[in-house]
Amino acid sequence: MRTIAATVPVNDPGRTDQVRLDRDDVWAGLLRKAQNAVPFVPAIQECTVVERTPDGLVRDVVIHGERVREEVVFHPKWRVSFSRHDERATWLIHNDIDEDETGLTLTFSITVDLDDSEEGEQEAERMRAGYLAAVRNTLALTRESVAADRSATTH
Repeated sequence: MRTIAATVPVNDPGRTDQVRLDRDDVWAGLLRKAQNAVPFVPAIQECTVVERTPDGLVRDVVIHGERVREEVVFHPKWRVSFSRHDERATWLIHNDIDEDETGLTLTFSITVDLDDSEEGEQEAERMRAGYLAAVRNTLALTRESVAADRSATTH
């Protein structure tokens, strides 16, 4: 098993033209992504919620052409976890809202079956880049949604 992780700042202090997101905004974006990951994660072609649970949901996704069942668990305003356990693969993904000295952060981490070979290293780097793009896209789509909501309430 190998863990791959990356953290990005939620708000860029140099971008005063950008809508600033707070924890509630990021949480709402993560919930939307859990419900329908297609707009947020380029590698996902389909996403269907098949069951709702008291603390999350179960969904079927098609990722890189493969149909996968994921259990999603909500840890309100802090973490959304996605897990897959089947005969083909096992993974555990966390999306964490946190804070550091610069402000709010969003961290993704995935623990997945990958070996230490050259191929495993290449796959780990490909996955890291893909998940990093998905995290940035999640923040961008969340920012667009918040900007639209704020604009609607001021007009």
